[in-house]
Amino acid sequence: MSDHEQSHDKPCTMCGTPRPVLVRCQIDESKTWNFICPGDCWKKVSGGVEDARGFEDEFPHYRYGGMWKNKHVDGAKMSAKKPKKVKQKQQEKRAEKERQASQDATWTAKDASDKQDSADLAH
Repeated sequence: MSDHEQSHDKPCTMCGTPRPVLVRCQIDESKTWNFICPGDCWKKVSGGVEDARGFEDEFPHYRYGGMWKNKHVDGAKMSAKKPKKVKQKQQEKRAEKERQASQDATWTAKDASDKQDSADLAH
């Protein structure tokens, strides 16, 4: 990559590394839009999910705002899209989390019902 192309890269708000592709997002109560590199930095602020679905308690201020891509890069095509395998893996994790939450809610309701039945029998 030439110096000219690198000069169009933006630095990650967290680590400062210039990147040709960044995630635009809000990460704190200031609601300032940040550019975060899509690797470890982004996982630290979002849990690795675009909308932080399932991680709302851990990342209450996170808001996804799309991808930024350096369009001055010549040569090989660069995509800001997630690879299909990554997207599929995230969907599977989300579905498993939702199944688990549903199961937990069912067990919680059953436990509460059992406790009420026990209390009724004791009186």
